[in-house]
Amino acid sequence: MKINEKTGEVKARLVLKKNKVTRRWRVKYERTDRLDKIDSRFDTRRSPFKLKKLHPRNIGVIYLYAVAWILFSIWVPSTWLTWLTHRSVINQQSILIVVALGLLVPLSAGVFDLSIAATVSASAVTVSWLLVDHKWAVVPAILVALTLGVLIGTLNAFLIVRVKIDSFIATLGVSSVLTAYSVWRSGNRSILGLPDSFKSITDEFAFGLTRTVVIAIVLATGLWFMFEHTPVGRYFFATGGGRDAARLAGIHTDRFISGAMITSAVFSSVAGVLLSSQFGSIQAQSGAPYLLPSFSAAFLGATQFKRRFNVFGTVLSVIALQSGVKGLQLAGVGSVWVESLFFGCALIISVGLSTFQKRVHGGQRRWWRREESGPEYLLGRLLGWGPRKLGKSSNSETEKNEWWHDPSDSEAHHHKP
Repeated sequence: MKINEKTGEVKARLVLKKNKVTRRWRVKYERTDRLDKIDSRFDTRRSPFKLKKLHPRNIGVIYLYAVAWILFSIWVPSTWLTWLTHRSVINQQSILIVVALGLLVPLSAGVFDLSIAATVSASAVTVSWLLVDHKWAVVPAILVALTLGVLIGTLNAFLIVRVKIDSFIATLGVSSVLTAYSVWRSGNRSILGLPDSFKSITDEFAFGLTRTVVIAIVLATGLWFMFEHTPVGRYFFATGGGRDAARLAGIHTDRFISGAMITSAVFSSVAGVLLSSQFGSIQAQSGAPYLLPSFSAAFLGATQFKRRFNVFGTVLSVIALQSGVKGLQLAGVGSVWVESLFFGCALIISVGLSTFQKRVHGGQRRWWRREESGPEYLLGRLLGWGPRKLGKSSNSETEKNEWWHDPSDSEAHHHKP
């Protein structure tokens, strides 16, 4: 290591030893810099956690579910440690799983669909209205409800792809229109008297589980196969990763965005049919409670396993969150507000974790471990104001600190320490 006696500068060196990069201290312009020893851009060492797949960053939902299981086993063992409790959670949330699975497709393509809850309500109202008021057969009524979902998805795709409206605004407007349709078609009343042949769709199948669970498993398996084992799934993620780059690579991004919106609407229509069959009556706002939990489960699942939107992470997120809500309800800690609180916090935490992981593990330098240090730096960023050490004066040998400020140059590129 060579030191310049006049300037006091130490030349920085990187020494490579057995796949490890050792960093040396360097001093330049009377300031000490340190290269981060665990910077993800340079460090090639293996993680000290031998089983990376079991790291909480990858399967935190499973650990969350395990903690909830242990906590409620101690808190309310008489009701929590029964098959009836967990069976009811699975049966009741299988419809939410269907809605969340449909939401995964547009999210993977980089667009939002805020009309999923309104589509659930519109499909449920439509099929119930045809069966009760017009005495249609079960199969034609279900086909009409699914066709309505295709039309809703096509409308969303047209507004996003052709009219070039942002997906957030377009689907929010369509959601409002569908809510008005549901209120008008139902007459702002509950539709009762659904036939038994229609209610039998969600009857018990085996081990106390309903056919809704089987339908959710089939849809989840098909969606998982598409995402993981077909070019279509890779094209969806490529479109969501960068629409312009995917288009330059030869992917018809408009087609995949349109397909994503139609798929999401069809899944929501299926959920609407199952909802009306399971409860035997329907209202205009029956699908509204599925909006926030679907987004919470999708984004929380995106932080698990593959660090992107995936089927298994979403399904496990739904089960873990709903189990926590169920346990709190059994313990008597609120029955109305606890679900909204749980899913709202889950959405905030999941999006925050996703952003944090991209910053820390995605190649960017850690904001708390930057090279720059000194009084003029805050968390590694050069301040545009504050005391600066301007070096030795021409008239005296002592250094003087002056308060420096230049609003036109916040990064102080012109300043030499």
